Amino acid sequence: MNIIRLISFLFVSVLLLGSCKSSKSIQGSDKYIDDPSFKVVGYLSAGNFDAIDSIELDKITHLCLAFANPDENGNLIFSRNTDVKLVVKKSHEVGVKVLVSLAGGGAPDKDVWRSVLSPDHLSSFIANIMKYVDKNELDGVDVDIEWNLLPAIDTLYTPFVLGLREALHAKGKVMSCALNVSGLHPAVTQKSLEAYDFISIMVYDKTGPWTPGKPGQHSPYSYAEEAYKYWTLERKIASERLVLGMPFYGHNFEPVGSESYSKIIESDISNAYKDQVGELYYNGIPEIVHKTELAKEKFNGVMFWELSQDAHNELSLLRAVDQTLKAGECKVSIFFKDEDGDGYGDLAKPGYACIVPSGYVSSGNDPDDSDADIHP
Repeated sequence: MNIIRLISFLFVSVLLLGSCKSSKSIQGSDKYIDDPSFKVVGYLSAGNFDAIDSIELDKITHLCLAFANPDENGNLIFSRNTDVKLVVKKSHEVGVKVLVSLAGGGAPDKDVWRSVLSPDHLSSFIANIMKYVDKNELDGVDVDIEWNLLPAIDTLYTPFVLGLREALHAKGKVMSCALNVSGLHPAVTQKSLEAYDFISIMVYDKTGPWTPGKPGQHSPYSYAEEAYKYWTLERKIASERLVLGMPFYGHNFEPVGSESYSKIIESDISNAYKDQVGELYYNGIPEIVHKTELAKEKFNGVMFWELSQDAHNELSLLRAVDQTLKAGECKVSIFFKDEDGDGYGDLAKPGYACIVPSGYVSSGNDPDDSDADIHP
């Protein structure tokens, strides 16, 4: 009888132990489902939310809202206290995932960041981030902590990234980051890099107004190739998790300043097919198409800073990217709509394909595409 009781006791104990382990596993489970699809990521800053209706949201997969930072109490505050709900709603209507982007390349308060990332405050800060995500029905968080902040937080970076990933994944939400081409700060450890679901590489600002003695292209094609080699060979990150960043703006060295792509082509639409005007350097349509083809071959996505700076018409860079992606595995060329049938197309109406589409031609220098008698 004692032996039977002993066996029964052991059997029940094993069941209870298994039950405890099982419930603990479920409670702390990672609910995030990996997304292997090609990503089209666009950033939109707080001051440009009024451009949301001009942006072709159906041509992106992820929208990063820039930027949010903590206050002294560890509450997440979006730039200018802007309400993000309307932008989130409009993006969700077309199936776009929306992430809040943290920190940014400006001047976030270093003392506040050090405080909220300290061991005593880290868990409550992550909880506040999750409250913000839930309140605004966001799909995840983009960590855009750059060199302006990394030296100040240093070893606090990795525990934050790992803790935030756990909290986000427990709710099935995504975590991405934006980092530079190479030469990462030591705070960005390999362990932290492995935690991100995808990494957007900022392949721009190689030079700019801050280095007036080094005029030149700030986002050349070679810079994208350099980024691929660094991230795959040196940092050992799989290309399936890498997203190629591209600029929708240019840097001017005379006079010193920066210009949006839409402004660059405003006075002369032929500028859309260049990458330099005087001392102003940028990525025009041919370069963007070329880089998109590189992204199709070697990366798993493209990213843009910043969506409101695009031209919101047929000369849109986002539209060029979209058509290049949809063209498939082939060499994409630029064609021009020929509405008067004279064999010369309209420079303002490009199309991107592997073979010439119906109604398009390879020459885009028709001065009047409404009159077949007027052509070069």
